[in-house]
Amino acid sequence: MQHSELGFAPSRSIFHTPTRYALQVLVRLPSDGTYRLARCLAADLELPGPYLAKILQILGHCGILESHRGPSGGFRLNRAPEEITLKEVVVAMEGPEPFGDCLLGHHGGKDGCHCPIRPAWDVLQNQLTAFMAETTLQDLKVSHDLSSISDEPDRPDAVPV
Repeated sequence: MQHSELGFAPSRSIFHTPTRYALQVLVRLPSDGTYRLARCLAADLELPGPYLAKILQILGHCGILESHRGPSGGFRLNRAPEEITLKEVVVAMEGPEPFGDCLLGHHGGKDGCHCPIRPAWDVLQNQLTAFMAETTLQDLKVSHDLSSISDEPDRPDAVPV
């Protein structure tokens, strides 16, 4: 049975929509310290403006972005891309334990969950957390830039984040 037969589209991300939008913006923000307006970022990425503005504010409150009001204002990275980890962004958007929920929907938190998948999920969660702690925005930018320069005709122009 395929996902479409069940009445929903398959999800290709382990992150919620705001986190995916945050990563899309962060990867594309200039590293030279120039400010970008929220509405311009939204237009460039074809994302909903007011929704993206709220995401940018969250990233600002968490110290990932810096904002400046006025005609030459907008948002910019608060640190160099190689100093901002994927884990920092995910925790800012998803909370301190983004993968803590039981895959089968059992309640009771990590210690109260006794489902058969929990031990394997704990191992995978630790691997994901370690990967995110080691991966920086610079790593994602390099990956994005390389995917945009593909010579292969059947390779997509961009890697979804």
